[in-house]
Amino acid sequence: MNSKAAVVMQTDFTKDISVCTMQGVCMMVDPTLRVFDNTHDIKSFDTYQASTCLSYVVDFWPAGTVFVSVVDPGVGTDRRACVAKLKNGSYVVTPDNGTLTHVAKYIGVEAVRVINEEAHRLKNTAQCNIFHGRDVFAYCAAKLAAGIITYEEVGPEYPIEEIVLHEIIPYQWEGNKFFGMIDTADYHFGLICSNIPADVFEKAGVSYGDLLNVKIRKQGQEEPVFSGKVPFCDSFGSVAEGEPLLMVSETLQIQIAINYENMSEKYGIQVGPNWTIEMELCEKGGK
Repeated sequence: MNSKAAVVMQTDFTKDISVCTMQGVCMMVDPTLRVFDNTHDIKSFDTYQASTCLSYVVDFWPAGTVFVSVVDPGVGTDRRACVAKLKNGSYVVTPDNGTLTHVAKYIGVEAVRVINEEAHRLKNTAQCNIFHGRDVFAYCAAKLAAGIITYEEVGPEYPIEEIVLHEIIPYQWEGNKFFGMIDTADYHFGLICSNIPADVFEKAGVSYGDLLNVKIRKQGQEEPVFSGKVPFCDSFGSVAEGEPLLMVSETLQIQIAINYENMSEKYGIQVGPNWTIEMELCEKGGK
């Protein structure tokens, strides 16, 4: 049995030669390493989406897994290349540019270290400053996963308080009213997920079949981009094709979608603190 840690990669590269090259670097370091993909379809330069994509998967991999996240609009600048050790025992190798936001909030970061590029950069690549995914992140991650270096040998530690974080607007709940931000969006199916935990609905007595007035807003825009009465359901099949529904997401948060349609695409809904969702219980049991 292979006892070495798995390497799990995500990028905004699309699944092209750049990803293949990163995987090849891992094989050069140790041909017995197991290298897997999370996603390579993160929107270009979107470090917030990189953060949420990590938060989807980290809990479902064994402790010690080495995650590589390369969404790096600041490549070649003085932004830190780092390895964060999470409180669940796994690692994230990434530029420190907001990508660690969700794992820092929901899992916790035990320590963070700057990658010593003199020691942990692929040889003969010094003239290239635009592909740290290959030359720094994949190479260092492979050495860590293979046990060639310890975490302490990655480079000097720096304060966790200095990690670059995106703003996350706290959810609010008062009576039958709920407020949060749009935390994630599945752009393939158009699922729109809030940062409101599902157990808040349970505590508030919201049950399947209840109707809620829902408004989704973009900061700086007076009218909501979406407004309507939406039922809270257990799954898509509870409503007709083309109808919206609220449900519990796989991350146990409240999300909204349209059955057989892409809600994100239809209404131009994106993610982050500029996008908010308001919900108010208006009818029990759909009556």
